[in-house]
Amino acid sequence: MNIASKILQVLLIIVCVGSAVGYFRKPQKLLDSMAILKIPAERLSLLGGIKIIAAAGLILGFSSVRMAVLTGVCLVIYFAIATGTHTRVKDSVKNTFPAFALLVMSILFTITTIAK
Repeated sequence: MNIASKILQVLLIIVCVGSAVGYFRKPQKLLDSMAILKIPAERLSLLGGIKIIAAAGLILGFSSVRMAVLTGVCLVIYFAIATGTHTRVKDSVKNTFPAFALLVMSILFTITTIAK
């Protein structure tokens, strides 16, 4: 893997873990945002768990390119769904941008990992 891939990998690990912690804590601002997206509060632990698993996959990806690519593809799917969910409810650009930016980062990570 090249340096760009590793930088994106570390950034995605940090974002996934940080976001998962927020999902497990369920602050009111997050609950309000999820209500707009029509995502039940009970699902936040599941979404947090997915992000913890993704972070673990990214960590294992440091020693396995296949794991890195698989995790990258899964993150592309996750953040494509997240971006689509924001778009479906006509959420603001400000609220949609983080999911879209992480989609782009996941795509770039996957491409740079495959390219070696």
